[in-house]
Amino acid sequence: MRILFLFFLLCFLSPLFAQKNTGSAYIVDSLNKEAFSSKRSDISKAMNLLIIAQNTATQIDYKKGLAIAYLYEGGIYHQQGFTKRALTDFYLSLDIFKRIKDTFNIAKVSQQIAGSLLLEGKYDTAVTVFNESLQVYNRFNKQEEVVNVKNSLGLIQLYRNKPDSAVILFNQALVTSRQIKYVYGEKKALYHLGKLALEGKNLELATSFFNESIAIDQRINDRYGLALKNLELANIGYKRGQLEAAFLMSKTAYEFAKSVNAYDILDQSTQQIINYYRRTNNLEKAIAWQDTALLVINQHRIKENELATNFIDIIKNQQNLRLDRENAIIRAQRASDEQVFILTVGTFILIILAVLVIMVFINYQKQKHFSRELRAKNILIEAQIEEMGALNKEISFQNRMLEADNKTKDKLLSIISHDLRNPLVNTKGILNLVNQGMVPEDQAKQLLLQLETQYMGTTSLLDNLLFWLKGQMAGKNLDRSNVVIFQLVKGLEDEHKMLLVRKNIAFNNALHPQMFVLADKEMIRIVLRNLISNAIKFTPENGSIDIRAEQTENESLIYVEDTGIGMSKETIDRVNAKQYYTTAGTSMEKGSGFGLMLCSDLISRHDGSLTIESIPGTGSRFVIKLPITKA
Repeated sequence: MRILFLFFLLCFLSPLFAQKNTGSAYIVDSLNKEAFSSKRSDISKAMNLLIIAQNTATQIDYKKGLAIAYLYEGGIYHQQGFTKRALTDFYLSLDIFKRIKDTFNIAKVSQQIAGSLLLEGKYDTAVTVFNESLQVYNRFNKQEEVVNVKNSLGLIQLYRNKPDSAVILFNQALVTSRQIKYVYGEKKALYHLGKLALEGKNLELATSFFNESIAIDQRINDRYGLALKNLELANIGYKRGQLEAAFLMSKTAYEFAKSVNAYDILDQSTQQIINYYRRTNNLEKAIAWQDTALLVINQHRIKENELATNFIDIIKNQQNLRLDRENAIIRAQRASDEQVFILTVGTFILIILAVLVIMVFINYQKQKHFSRELRAKNILIEAQIEEMGALNKEISFQNRMLEADNKTKDKLLSIISHDLRNPLVNTKGILNLVNQGMVPEDQAKQLLLQLETQYMGTTSLLDNLLFWLKGQMAGKNLDRSNVVIFQLVKGLEDEHKMLLVRKNIAFNNALHPQMFVLADKEMIRIVLRNLISNAIKFTPENGSIDIRAEQTENESLIYVEDTGIGMSKETIDRVNAKQYYTTAGTSMEKGSGFGLMLCSDLISRHDGSLTIESIPGTGSRFVIKLPITKA
């Protein structure tokens, strides 16, 4: 019921707000249009209109209208020569058009930005921006804008002294202008082609282009264009030695320039006339026209100063007006917001009170019913969650068991097929050679020593394998007792005596004779035997192995240190992750890659830990940590 009420209220108010915003948007568009029409005749009026448009667009959040106002304001600054200030407005406009994703107007603003960059001499950036606009205009089939961009790009190539590229662009602009009957683009392209021909000293072609452009200027009564083209034709006439015809064109250019206050052309045409009188030895008139030239220059300077002063005054007035209007808008907005807030709050309070009185009893009954249903469903859901949790745990446990079984199977097959079978086959081969007398006695002794070493390795591997299988499959329980470590290590030293002597390794049993640890004696023996065997395997000849221990308040620490080849961080990480890993020893002793995995597993079953510290090329230290008391 509340939803229906809000829906009807929204339907009632939305058309009013929409109508208000639509009307205000139309006002903004009208202000922008009027400002654009007035910017050449009355800059002050145009700036005032644009400020009003900007404030109104901001007030009603009419982004497109605000962007257009910034675009037109930038155009006025550009027209008055304030390029950097114009770029600021252009970039503001561009940012808004990008946010509303108005692709066509993005291209128009980019074109204006490129024009400002062109005036600043930033040709590379200007070309990039012009080409982006060109792609959009082609997509929207805005051929007049395509012509304008190509004329601008041709002008850049002209400034870069790349006449061939400029000719291509101007000709493209000319052809398109004639196809769509765009006279402004046509006469501009003709003028630029004439300038190119003039620079290339092709006077006939330049004259042809300028005359075609003059014909268009006469048709549309463009006095500035007529002054500019007659000035160029006069320049060509003087180069040809046609003094009288050139003089008439200079006079014509002067008259047209004077009628539109084109001071630059006035100055150039005056200089042409003075040069004509000098060349014809009419010094009196040359001096008179020099006075005219000075007058034109002074008038130009005065006019420019007046325009600059007036425009600066306009900018200051606009800033003050903008500040006043913004303050007025803020005050009006605050007052309006307060009134709307009071009316809205009052209306909603009345409506909510009325609705609440009607709905209190209904909601109360519904909540009682829903509460009963919710409690029942919650009980059912909790039971299902518990059941699902137990089931998931069981499934996860079974999956882990299956994965462990598969890994165990694969590992057993690998060890049995390779690490146990190969030594047995090798043993048989050695015995056959010795028994049949196929080797000399001294070589037979060496083979028997090799066989004895191989036998010790195979026996150690078999012990490890059988002990591990017994613990994994039969779930062997720990038989903890106080184990004297010194005697245990002494027996292991005797067991490895032959290997130690062969590699001339010094074995230092630095354990206290009376020190004991709480552990399963057989398991700790297996751990120490593997660590001592590994130390012998990876310690080069004339190295050393040290066994020592210490006890803290909570744990016993046994250190097995060697001066072997050490282990890399990657190798230690693989061992800690219980990954299968094996490598040959310093005397090419082979291993199963099983010992350290077994050590880590047996120590973990004691609630202890195995820490490996190693520096490659220096040696390794294995630290066994066992709790003092049973966990």
